[in-house]
Amino acid sequence: MRLLFVRHGETPWNLERRYQGRADVDLCAAGVATARRSAKALQGARVALLLASPLRRARFTAGVMGESLGGLPTVVDERLTEIDFGEWQGLTQQEVKARWPRALRLWKQAPETMRFPGGESLCEALERLREFLRNPPWEGRSGSGDVLAVSHAGPIRLAGLVAERRPLAQFRQIAVDPGAVHAFEWYAGGGLRRVSCQ
Repeated sequence: MRLLFVRHGETPWNLERRYQGRADVDLCAAGVATARRSAKALQGARVALLLASPLRRARFTAGVMGESLGGLPTVVDERLTEIDFGEWQGLTQQEVKARWPRALRLWKQAPETMRFPGGESLCEALERLREFLRNPPWEGRSGSGDVLAVSHAGPIRLAGLVAERRPLAQFRQIAVDPGAVHAFEWYAGGGLRRVSCQ
């Protein structure tokens, strides 16, 4: 089965380069345009199930895609939410550097070793994604087709690491642009393999 991960469109905080995490920030005008472009690019896909993180930026993006796919409803799945950046949420990198210089260095150089102050670690976020893959919401549903999951940069990067069997240390090496589509083949038991978006 093909699992298509899509990152939500841009928000004002993306443009200001602020850590968003679990903050519930809406899309900006550019983000709405990105969501529409992503929806248009997926019009030929045979999507049987549309999932989204509970955060507004993901739900709005999923709504645009659902309309484009013939009125497909969105099913919210908490496990698709962004990494919890804790006290970093809402701050720019310069603001984080002023308060947590050592933690920021760890995040840049050894992301697998750090926990965000008041938030979670990459290990915890990875376990949440693995639980989603092992016990997916599409199991037991009738019908065939792709599953489209609108999520965030963090979970999509983690999915890339799982698919490519790469360590958490390489988390920051996977690029996930707003609106980008990342296609995987899902296997029973929670395995992933990267495949073409076509």
